[in-house]
Amino acid sequence: MPRWELWVRLFAMAMLSTALCGCETLFSEMAQSISGPSHQPANVHLEEEKLAPELKRVAILPLVARPGDSEAEFGGESLAPVLLAELAKAQRFELVSISAEQLRRITGRSHWTTDERLPWNFFERLREASGCDGVLFCRLTHYRAYQPLLIGWHLQLLDATEPRVLWSADEVFDASNPAVARAAQRYAQSDPEAFTVRADAAVVLQSPRRFGQYSASALAATLPMR
Repeated sequence: MPRWELWVRLFAMAMLSTALCGCETLFSEMAQSISGPSHQPANVHLEEEKLAPELKRVAILPLVARPGDSEAEFGGESLAPVLLAELAKAQRFELVSISAEQLRRITGRSHWTTDERLPWNFFERLREASGCDGVLFCRLTHYRAYQPLLIGWHLQLLDATEPRVLWSADEVFDASNPAVARAAQRYAQSDPEAFTVRADAAVVLQSPRRFGQYSASALAATLPMR
């Protein structure tokens, strides 16, 4: 190998090493710069600390937004796949996504909430159609796409054989709350799969989708353990 080529390679390796050390230092400085307590979801109900062994498959129903609220409806379309992805990451059970059209064919309507009177054979039909052991009702209660971002979730997991609430979470994540902002930024730093540019943790407080990832992940973490 010519000497000049060897020097070029050595120089490139040195530059790469310096860059990597610089990134590690940057991430360390960022972690230290976010001081103070993080928000922890509080409005969570668990029937049991652990899921029953027989609850292996859960049908997740279409995300419902406030009727007539165009901003929330748009947010629901954007955040529905985000919620599904974060629930899947939790790996508590197998998820079966039920589309609005599928739900209409099964139950006669495309959207349901637990506040409504459900058909007497609602769970029986879902079990027959999807083989589910549980049903997850999902509602977007708050949505603000401009800063400070605001996202609220109302999630309820019901047993599909003996309908009762196994887990529920009703939480509003407000980016104007310093504890929420800190938790979101820490999530951004620790999840390289969700954030391609880890150094820019502040993006989580500017993007409704990224903020939705954080909030959905925070609630998924409160699910009963397997």
